[in-house]
Amino acid sequence: MRSHRGIFWYSLGLTLLLLLPMVLTVAFFADQYQKQQLLRQASAADSTLRIEPGAQGVYRLLLIVQQEEPAFVLARADGPKQAVTLCALPGSLLVNAPAGTTTLSECALSAGAGRAAQLLCGTVATGETAAPELHYIAATPATWAACAGKNAAVRFDTAALLTPAARERLGYGDDPVAACTAAQAGELIADLQGALAGAGESADARAAIWAAFARQDPALLAAFPTGLRSQSARLLTDLLAADLSALEDTLTYLSTRPALAVDYVTAETAKAKGGVCLTDEGMAAVRDLLS
Repeated sequence: MRSHRGIFWYSLGLTLLLLLPMVLTVAFFADQYQKQQLLRQASAADSTLRIEPGAQGVYRLLLIVQQEEPAFVLARADGPKQAVTLCALPGSLLVNAPAGTTTLSECALSAGAGRAAQLLCGTVATGETAAPELHYIAATPATWAACAGKNAAVRFDTAALLTPAARERLGYGDDPVAACTAAQAGELIADLQGALAGAGESADARAAIWAAFARQDPALLAAFPTGLRSQSARLLTDLLAADLSALEDTLTYLSTRPALAVDYVTAETAKAKGGVCLTDEGMAAVRDLLS
């Protein structure tokens, strides 16, 4: 009797010993199959939600034209909003400095482009907000033209800025549309500025012309970083190689958007001792670009 019981338990143990590896093998492959299914689902979800390079990029730049009287254009390239917005700032704009106030022009000439960008940020920042990140690029008019491509052309309706009398004086009485290349843009901007009264209105001429180039030929946006690299020895900027690459992604993305909006806004100013200062509306416009 005992021998029969021993044989039974021995057989049962041997059977379990043989079946256990099979059960574990089946469980292992079932677990692997489930994990593969989850990975496929995650990959499918990721492919449907993949974000194009540059689509989430937002860049704020202070573009400075180095000349006897420096000129300033605040630019915002906004991937999420699919928009490029420019705002020209008069060189006589007063900004806060440790020793009091100074103008953007005086600051750029004496302390450099980086300091001008820093003081502008400090001026528009409030106690509730930190100074925003603002990169700067400074170059001569000829270098800016080379960055854009000297043969890039634009047709600009001077009626958008000038009165009929002013257009008549500049020779646009019969046809208000001015055609120029990037190399000729500086001369057109100077002509328009000479016909405009007020620091803010005069500054708008530059923003309007630059916006027209980007609006009429969005490919210029994608090519702009390449232009900056080609002229790197002739310009000043705090953009590192990684920054420029990321900016290129954003501008390339924007240049292909059918709904791309390119425009300029005016930073309203008022006369003040030693220059002009931003009004409440002007301050709000600049803060919006730097937000």
